[in-house]
Amino acid sequence: MLTMVSMGRRATSFRGPSLSKSFPRHLALKSMTPTTSYTTLEPYKSLETYPHTSRDMQKVIRAAEEAALKAGELMRATSGNIAVSKTKMNAADLVTESDLECQRIIKEIIETSFPSDDFLGEEDVDAGSLASSKALYNAIGIGIGIGIDNESEDNDEKLLWIVDPIDGTTNFQAGLCMFCVSIGIVAIHNGNPVVVGGVIYNPILNEMVSAVRGRGCYLNGSKLGEKNASTDLGQALVNVGFPVSSESTLRASSSAVAALATKVRGIRMIASASQVMAWVAQGKLNAYVSWDLNSWDVAAGMVIVEEAGGYVANFAGEKADITARDLIVTCSEEGRQNLISNQIREILKQNDCLEY
Repeated sequence: MLTMVSMGRRATSFRGPSLSKSFPRHLALKSMTPTTSYTTLEPYKSLETYPHTSRDMQKVIRAAEEAALKAGELMRATSGNIAVSKTKMNAADLVTESDLECQRIIKEIIETSFPSDDFLGEEDVDAGSLASSKALYNAIGIGIGIGIDNESEDNDEKLLWIVDPIDGTTNFQAGLCMFCVSIGIVAIHNGNPVVVGGVIYNPILNEMVSAVRGRGCYLNGSKLGEKNASTDLGQALVNVGFPVSSESTLRASSSAVAALATKVRGIRMIASASQVMAWVAQGKLNAYVSWDLNSWDVAAGMVIVEEAGGYVANFAGEKADITARDLIVTCSEEGRQNLISNQIREILKQNDCLEY
């Protein structure tokens, strides 16, 4: 059976209408059938981008897209019409029955297609940075004596699916369209975790962004070309995260907004990391900066941005991996010098926004 990483979340219950009473699951089947095209991957670009896994990534990404579309049906049927069932860290960190049901739908499809793979879903993990980091480390076997055995040759065959069933639950529950399902696919290559595929799907906008490492980034089945945005920070539209995990992250975010506001074309604060990264990949946003992110927030987005020609950096200015919690994400630039990323990091450093 597919292994599920579970950390036994505690949560505060809310009273109110639930999915099972006011929005039965069969209602999702009545929603509009998506017209999104499945992705047909191009061949690997070169020997340098040869796969980090021996798995058939066409089949893998097709399963991820099917899972995202199926969960999206339920999301369309219940967005703005579902009660909060519980909270996690605080009153701003919501869970609805749709979150739980969407994760069940996704897991079932993945388990049916690839029963030997591992699964890490947000809704099975306790709230908080420590719990989410521990769950990821358990799943990829970093520094802990359980999880994936990095010495095993089978690791090149096994994949880890990292899932946020609804990224942007507060937007979703309020009926705002800025939410999505995020499915990241991680392989262990030479003992290191590498995001090899990802799907981010917004069912309201009907935008399916998919990528496989070395084989490009696609929007609704069509290859995305690199945007080569300006390297002028003054022309950049930047999304700043507003993490509710602690007062210290909120202070860092508020300081960053104040520091960047007069130096960029505009600031946005769209509270859905996956959605923002999908829009950075498309060139709709030039950059995204946020603090204390979880692996399910960024796994799919990392490979999507990179395959679209963008750059994902940690706060040290280095290329980020799946364990990074603080990110500066930028779209493709002329000359690939990551100038916008470096300029944003310097501004954050000068205003004490890199530490919290």
